[in-house]
Amino acid sequence: MSLKPYLIQPVKMYFTGLLAIGLLMLVLLIGNLYHQTQSIQVTLQQKTLELAKEEIELAVEESIISLTSNLLELAEWDEIRQQIEDPSYYYFWHEDRLKGSPYFKKNYTQLEIYNQKKWLLMPSIADNNSNTSLPLHIQDEEPTVIFSEKEAFLHMFEPVFERNSQSIQGYIGISVALHNFLLNEHEFTYANPDSIQFTGTKPTSLSDLSSYLHFEPVTNAVSDELWQLINNFTLYVIILLIILTILIIIIFQTLFSGPMQTLSSYVQQLKKNPKKNLPITREIFLIKEFEELKYSIHDYHRDLQTTQQALKTQYKIVWEQARRDPLTNIHNRRAFDEAWNELLASSEYHPSNVSFILFDCDFFKALNDTYGHEVGDDVIRISAKIIQKNLPSQYPVFRIGGDEFAVIIKKSPLHESFAIAKKCLKSLKHYNFSGIGIKEKLTFSVGISHLEHQMSKNLRGDLLNLPRQADIAMYKAKQSHQHKIQCYQSQLEQESLSLVSNQVINTIVEAIHTGQYINMHLQEIQSISNNALYYESLIRIQKEDLLIYPSDIFSIVERRRLEVEMDTQIIQQILHAFQKGFIPQKTGVSINISGKTLLQSDFVELFQPFIPYLKNYKIVIEIVENTLIDHMEYAKTVLNTLRQQGFLIALDDFGSGYSSIRYLAHMPVDIIKFDMSMTLALNADEKTKNIILSTAKMVRDSGYDLVLEGIETEEAFEQAKQAGATHVQGYLFGKPKSISRFNEAK
Repeated sequence: MSLKPYLIQPVKMYFTGLLAIGLLMLVLLIGNLYHQTQSIQVTLQQKTLELAKEEIELAVEESIISLTSNLLELAEWDEIRQQIEDPSYYYFWHEDRLKGSPYFKKNYTQLEIYNQKKWLLMPSIADNNSNTSLPLHIQDEEPTVIFSEKEAFLHMFEPVFERNSQSIQGYIGISVALHNFLLNEHEFTYANPDSIQFTGTKPTSLSDLSSYLHFEPVTNAVSDELWQLINNFTLYVIILLIILTILIIIIFQTLFSGPMQTLSSYVQQLKKNPKKNLPITREIFLIKEFEELKYSIHDYHRDLQTTQQALKTQYKIVWEQARRDPLTNIHNRRAFDEAWNELLASSEYHPSNVSFILFDCDFFKALNDTYGHEVGDDVIRISAKIIQKNLPSQYPVFRIGGDEFAVIIKKSPLHESFAIAKKCLKSLKHYNFSGIGIKEKLTFSVGISHLEHQMSKNLRGDLLNLPRQADIAMYKAKQSHQHKIQCYQSQLEQESLSLVSNQVINTIVEAIHTGQYINMHLQEIQSISNNALYYESLIRIQKEDLLIYPSDIFSIVERRRLEVEMDTQIIQQILHAFQKGFIPQKTGVSINISGKTLLQSDFVELFQPFIPYLKNYKIVIEIVENTLIDHMEYAKTVLNTLRQQGFLIALDDFGSGYSSIRYLAHMPVDIIKFDMSMTLALNADEKTKNIILSTAKMVRDSGYDLVLEGIETEEAFEQAKQAGATHVQGYLFGKPKSISRFNEAK
């Protein structure tokens, strides 16, 4: 077979021709891809614009329906009719009552009432100097849109009919910032919320509103992705051309320069990337010395990497041990601090939702004191294992304190974080801790704080507040027996501070630590059958003219966790009153004790100085119901010891906690005190009253004294006697008096 002479050409010519053909095909392919992508992009833009328009029109329609429904509901409110009939106090009602009611929605800029003649009830309330405010007189009842420089205000009116009549008594009107209302009440998928604006200058009806509405659709992600694909494809083509060029250079390199350049490049790569295991070049060198040198360099680098890897592994073990808690083998406080700082640093560039969950074992110190540190360590170890087992694998648990565990949940809504915490708490609740010798039921409290990054104006500052907020929520959970998972809300912070001044807080803390400023009060508890009485001790704190009542005292004490210190000061104050003879003989004193104080190892010793006074006085120790049930076995031992010494035990606030009758027979108490809510329930419906009377009868039949609190009227006193109460307490028999006044009476 013969070939044409012109077909015989150097390899460079054929290679150049093939390369040119390949480049031409690539150019045609890229051009076609560009054309197709551009067509798709135009189509998608048109479709997105249509969907955005429909989306905004639907949002406006839904907003009008919602506002109309609100107006109809408001028109049925009797207080509206009352103001139309007598507007004498309309201004105060409008500012104090209406604006604080659920009828005044957050998006309303104005809400006014008009009389039957369509005149505003109180013109001074509205800002009638503004073109956008509601008119003094209704000209047209149809909804109207008023435009301002940056907003469109929707004015809507609704007649108020007389009750059971179709006669119009007056009108109500609202003004709504329509632009803000749309953005606050609706989420837009196709329309860009930042581009929505109203550009009218004259009042217009709702039907013409679309003519003044301007917006832009969102950027189409599909189109951007296609353009990115084209750029990537172009990059791949460039890389391919570079590779082909390198192959050409390698083919035409000389026998010696080729191997030398390859070995030099390999050494340079090892120098730049000493930690990478770069594969040995597969090129076969024809010169023996070059081939041996190639393997020698590779083997030397491999041995060096093996040594470095061994050192790295050892370092990793040491690093991990430094961030592991030796007791539980979970992450420790140091690991938590590093993870938290990493989260703070990354939040600036990659913001996301963050939940902070805090777990804490209730009364852990008392458990340690009762069963010893070995059992306490077992509780911590088991708790950590249970929490980690119930967490998603990507979320570690950190031990940040003695019995406190923290979990950081990222990129999840609040309800998912709550579900995770609930699952962990359920497993902790169902675990049988009796296997390690604990007789009481262990309870755990969980606090959750959550941050939605889209809602945050100061992301870093809000993140820094999450641990403190979770701690506040956890403390709220500790105060509840049934709701052991609490999510942080702003009102919890207000509750924790009791809305008191720093002066009050400092005075309370100083009084609890030093005993100064404490002014104990006594309130009578009278016997029904005779004139015998004793007193309940009540704490007050007074510094000069500043008198602090229990509500503020308990709020600060609970937040600072000073219950034990406060109870100790109260016990000392009552003991001092006995020693000075302030307490009238043949009476007695009832002392309230918190659950934390009851669980202290030296609880019995606190009352030993009172033993000499038991001959002439009735001394009662009041314990709340939840504490007894949660720690029944321990409470039996401690309280029965005190009962044998002559003290009486009262179960305080019966009815506010478990109210479980099946526990009553086992409680080591002598007196049952009905919570004020049960006393008030004697005035409720017949069914409720019968339940209270039956419970009271069962208490008396069981041999307990029964005290009813909150007796303020003669009627309540008679009801208490009918219920079978042995003692009563309340303002009917006297308000609390300072112990110092008892001294003056002597």
